[in-house]
Amino acid sequence: MADSARNKLPTTAPPSLKEWGVAGAVMRYWGLNLLVIALLLIILSVLLVYQNAAPDAPVLLDSTVGQLGLWIADQSALDAPVSILGQYAKNQALASGLTSLDVPTVLNAIRGGLVIFIGLALVMGVVGFAGLLRGARWTRAAFLVVLLLLDGLLFIVPSLAGESVLPNIMLGLVILLIILLGAPGNPSKLLGFIVVISALLVAWEAFKAVGDSADHKIMLSQPGWNYTVYDTLEDTLAAIEEGSINAAVLDKNDVEDLIAEYPQGDLDPASLPYPTLRILADLETETLGFAKLPIIPAFPGRLTVVTREADVTNWAAVSDLLSAKVGTFADSFSNEKFLALPRNLLLLDLRISNDVNLPHLQTIAQALFQPARRNGELLLGRILGQSGIYTWSEAALGFVAGGFLGFVLGALFAHSRLLERGLLPYVVMSQTIPILAIAPMVVIWLGSGPIAVAVISAYLTFFPVTINTLRGLTSPDPTALELMHSYAANWWTILWKLRFPAALPYIFTALKVSATASVVGAVIGELPSGVGDGLGRTILNFNQYYSSDPAKLWAAILVAAVVGIAFFVVVTLAERVILGQRAQGN
Repeated sequence: MADSARNKLPTTAPPSLKEWGVAGAVMRYWGLNLLVIALLLIILSVLLVYQNAAPDAPVLLDSTVGQLGLWIADQSALDAPVSILGQYAKNQALASGLTSLDVPTVLNAIRGGLVIFIGLALVMGVVGFAGLLRGARWTRAAFLVVLLLLDGLLFIVPSLAGESVLPNIMLGLVILLIILLGAPGNPSKLLGFIVVISALLVAWEAFKAVGDSADHKIMLSQPGWNYTVYDTLEDTLAAIEEGSINAAVLDKNDVEDLIAEYPQGDLDPASLPYPTLRILADLETETLGFAKLPIIPAFPGRLTVVTREADVTNWAAVSDLLSAKVGTFADSFSNEKFLALPRNLLLLDLRISNDVNLPHLQTIAQALFQPARRNGELLLGRILGQSGIYTWSEAALGFVAGGFLGFVLGALFAHSRLLERGLLPYVVMSQTIPILAIAPMVVIWLGSGPIAVAVISAYLTFFPVTINTLRGLTSPDPTALELMHSYAANWWTILWKLRFPAALPYIFTALKVSATASVVGAVIGELPSGVGDGLGRTILNFNQYYSSDPAKLWAAILVAAVVGIAFFVVVTLAERVILGQRAQGN
């Protein structure tokens, strides 16, 4: 009996042998080992940089924690600091018999903390390497810790010209992602989530590195202008009249009183100093190259083209002049800012990667750990944290109200086909109205304050709950319903004993969607309601100064995202607890 049962057990080769074959498994094994060794060497190199860094070294001083250390040292000099870190620094200074903390001392302490932080990544890398050699299932967990620590360094280490610390960390993260994909053990959802986030962070910094190296433009060189520079404007115009050049690129202000326009303008050519010349007023100035891609530099709006009257029909566009002889004069705008510049075909515009449109991750983190105002006593992170809690409270109120309304509507629709057919189209139609149009009306009806914000949040929350509740309450098998009816169960009993348990997975799916939507509704609702304590007003204020200080807006967006993710996690944990207990009860 035991032998026959044993023979029925599935006999499959290990995944590595089955998927790769013997040679492939060996190559992958040694390949992963070599990648781990490279990763450990990279982490060690970063560790040595900070171990040997002086307090005034840019790699330490310009880091997120370095700038925070300077602020802490300044706060320790105050008589009564407001912030918690300032109070701690003041107490440390007094305990040492000092009036304030010395900046080098603070930076050395921060350097020591960074060394411990990076050293922990190195230790966990060694642990992961040992697990990889043994084929242990906890190998991925060890490397996951290393991944989180290196991700943290992306928000700490500054991007400095000539420094290789940040590129090394990015390279280490790429190697680590490859290791995690090939390490033994089954990947979990948490691992997949963190890997995706890490890949996005690396892609963020890599995109910025590519943009910075290419000066935010990827271009292809084009033939330049065939032009002659004369000493004066008069010499240039005389050269056109003599036929030495075909045309001249000049400033409009320099020639508009000397030469008539073509087509005929307001001035009589015979009354002007150069009656045989014409300004090409209708000249097409847009220059496009292959596949209609733009040529840079573009033709400046302040410039124009002057040619002989007999040649005005030869030049329909600026690009036609590339094959002609053109001229200008020395120290002119046309010479210095157009003709003398190299012409390039703009293949890809990477302006989005500049520091205004896309700050470095470290810059965003540094903004969180710097005062919101210059020489302020409260860090931006604390202010945004308080705003995030306030917005979350409004979103939670709207989430509860919207979820309750959605469940009631779904239950009514599930028990009344007439109500479903009559009201469901209006429920769907309500979501086609922009929330920005609804929000001001809600504020007018209910007045400014958190109640109006909660109602706006509930407006975005109730719809998915309504639809999924209806879907879930109508999901039980008809035979189960017939069985309940055979027991003479009333509609209330059927609802709570059969329909509601079957609908729980659907309801929680809707609640997870509504959790993040409620935060969006709260942020939008704060704008017209005049609530100044939430993230909505903060984001609006930072948006006004985006061109000069974009990192603060990105920091506010990051906090808003964290609030939404935290809300989602709370609902997910509630789902696991409730559905897990339900499964155990069954």
